[in-house]
Amino acid sequence: MNNKWLKAVSTMAVTTVAGLALVSNNARADTTSAEPISQQLTVNNQTPANTATSLNLYSNNLAQVQAIQAINFPAGYTLDAVRNVNSQAAVDAFEQTAQQGIYNNNYQSDTAAAAQAVDLNSLTADQVSQLNQYGLNLVNRARAEFGLAPFTQNAGTINQVRALALEYQFRNESLLNGHWHDYEILQGRSENIATHQVYMDQIPNLAARPFASAVGTDFANVNAVPLFTIKTMDDLRACVYYGLMGMLFNDAGDLFGHAQNFLTVQQPITTLALYPSLTYATGRGTWSNGTPFTFRLENIDMHYIWATGANNNQDDFGNQGTVTPDWDRTDNGNYAWLDGAFISSTGQLVATGWHATNAAQGRPYHYLIALDQNGRELQRVATHRVDRPDVQRAHNVYDAAKAGFATQLDLATKLAKVTSIRLISRYSGSMDGNSDYVDYWFAPQELLSGQEAGYVDQHLLRQVGGRTALTVAGWRVTNLARGYHTLILFDNTRGRELARQTVADTPTGLARPDIMRLYGRQYLNAPHAGFTGTISLPAGWPQGDDYTIISRYTPTPDANRDYVDVFYHLGSLNFEQL
Repeated sequence: MNNKWLKAVSTMAVTTVAGLALVSNNARADTTSAEPISQQLTVNNQTPANTATSLNLYSNNLAQVQAIQAINFPAGYTLDAVRNVNSQAAVDAFEQTAQQGIYNNNYQSDTAAAAQAVDLNSLTADQVSQLNQYGLNLVNRARAEFGLAPFTQNAGTINQVRALALEYQFRNESLLNGHWHDYEILQGRSENIATHQVYMDQIPNLAARPFASAVGTDFANVNAVPLFTIKTMDDLRACVYYGLMGMLFNDAGDLFGHAQNFLTVQQPITTLALYPSLTYATGRGTWSNGTPFTFRLENIDMHYIWATGANNNQDDFGNQGTVTPDWDRTDNGNYAWLDGAFISSTGQLVATGWHATNAAQGRPYHYLIALDQNGRELQRVATHRVDRPDVQRAHNVYDAAKAGFATQLDLATKLAKVTSIRLISRYSGSMDGNSDYVDYWFAPQELLSGQEAGYVDQHLLRQVGGRTALTVAGWRVTNLARGYHTLILFDNTRGRELARQTVADTPTGLARPDIMRLYGRQYLNAPHAGFTGTISLPAGWPQGDDYTIISRYTPTPDANRDYVDVFYHLGSLNFEQL
């Protein structure tokens, strides 16, 4: 049957929220954590039981919440009621009262905002400013309801929150792909997150509503939200509005921790800003003739973070983050490469590489699994995705731009009888990685324990011609020296290479008589095991990140294949070392 005559069924998206409060200078998570939400879409035609419009609203007589955009608080929704939700029994007593707020709050469209086009992946500085003014105004409108002092913000606050949100985006972390608050990013700051999915595909006959057309009851069931799109500032404002309504009124799963963050927690930082992080998701639907289909969704995690900031340059507001571009859906290949793997002196298997395939679509969990020579599993770890634009250029498949991995497996207690290790890269639709998966099996790696030794004697930052350079000196003994010797600076914090420099076009290095005396009988290159090199760092390199130097021998000058690596941990690098 021709698809143009088919009617799409089971098309909806999801939404959820998560809050993190700061209490006595110690960060605590909400009592319950977000469970990954299935992207399989099903129809929900239930009508909410509590849809009365003539409720005695506490806010009926407060003019400040009626102008421009109303927030109607149900009778019984008081600060004490919110503050005292600290157990499941308290949730049960308060939930029905609070949920009336979902049924009785609808977004009020704005003509000027509706005329302003928005690209979520490239917000302008002015749009970021508008977004923050609107979002902060809504929060303060809720606080004014109870006579609370308003939160404030400035350009520095917005820029810092923008940087924090884009770090979530860089790590491909969303409430809707199984992640939670990232403590490494937040560094003790309070945070609320409201998450929605929006439709971003162009499948014939599969339409979605503008977000600005939504009404409160669309979000009463957070697992059955209609498909919406965001194309204008009006849509984006509606997304912010309903995210805030969910945090105030539909938050029983998190014991109303978001409302507490906004209304009853004495925040030590009173400057608040918001910014979205963007990740992809996959939706599934069925045509009326039973034919299944998939479509793309975008997760919008709107981060409300209490933060101070020193960067007051409004020109920096624009979103420079990236979201996976479109891909070739006809490519059935399963592509992968192991850039390097070695066993550290503490028994850690450190592995870097990439795995890209269209079969990863709808399988958001990525594992690296180590097997011994008998096929017995030694360990598996969930990896963080690493940006690999080179892979995207070579293989235009699903999410190839984030196909990289850089991780380690703790094998310290398991290596006694292991002679080789085989790594498997696995994308799975299940959180434990045991079902609905696609694998790539790398070739077995022979263990080379005892064949490598070395040390970085010195590393020094200095200014060279207006640029920052890192000079590294040390030694390495190996029986596997070959061709070219290259030093690579690897950013452990962000999981990516920062810069490299070939220091010798032969395996012969600098004379090291001291190393010759120690290792001359064991290693072929001991007489000339020394090396020194200067690596030029790119402008804007991340100060304070954790770095490693990789010493690499390769037979080819590009240093990208058939190589033998040793890793030397440097620690933090910053300008204070100059």
